[in-house]
Amino acid sequence: MPNLTVRRIPKDIYRRLKESARRNQRSLNAEMLAVLADEDGWARRRLAIAQTLPKLRRLREEIARKYPGAPDSVTLIREDRDSR
Repeated sequence: MPNLTVRRIPKDIYRRLKESARRNQRSLNAEMLAVLADEDGWARRRLAIAQTLPKLRRLREEIARKYPGAPDSVTLIREDRDSR
């Protein structure tokens, strides 16, 4: 079975994970496996992204209408790369 090493975990995330393991009466390793295998959690995140994207698109269109002459960021990035 493969192993996974996670380094530089922020203290607050580690604390929350450890607390969650305690509440669920699991080891820290078992809790991590449960988190990684949580299909519902993945589905909720995908749904949140799917709900957020239309809002971001509307905001981008609103900004484009408000500032019609503003250059596209893609153009600016390409110009910057080409200048090097």
